[in-house]
Amino acid sequence: MKSYSSFLSAALDRCRHTILRVLRRPVTVLVLHNADDQALITGYRRQPVIPVLRFQEPPAARTNDIDLAEHAFALCNIGDDPEHGAPDPRATDYRRRGNRSLSIGDVVIVDGRAYACQPRGWLRIPKPAQTLVRRHGSTPLDLG
Repeated sequence: MKSYSSFLSAALDRCRHTILRVLRRPVTVLVLHNADDQALITGYRRQPVIPVLRFQEPPAARTNDIDLAEHAFALCNIGDDPEHGAPDPRATDYRRRGNRSLSIGDVVIVDGRAYACQPRGWLRIPKPAQTLVRRHGSTPLDLG
């Protein structure tokens, strides 16, 4: 059973996205890889994360943060495989830069709200610290 606070948070997210659609403002999504080699086992534990992909979604594309996190997950995992349809240019660029798949312990930030990838679903977390250190499979964005 969901707690009242998670119910209220989900309701506020729906309201916020409805307002953004009405205002016709795109939603910014930032994908961050966990810098900890054990994150796939331990999940997100407030480690620094590496920004690897930023994109904007049109206001009417999806209705809530979790849908956008799921879209980012698909983009970073299926993305450039032609067996799944025409490759998305964002996914092609993501792979061309040498990035690995999005996995447990990685983070997606939707308009400033952060979510950690769990074995099943997403967990809302405080906005994490970022690092621009390159790791195998994680090429940082130029945020300048």
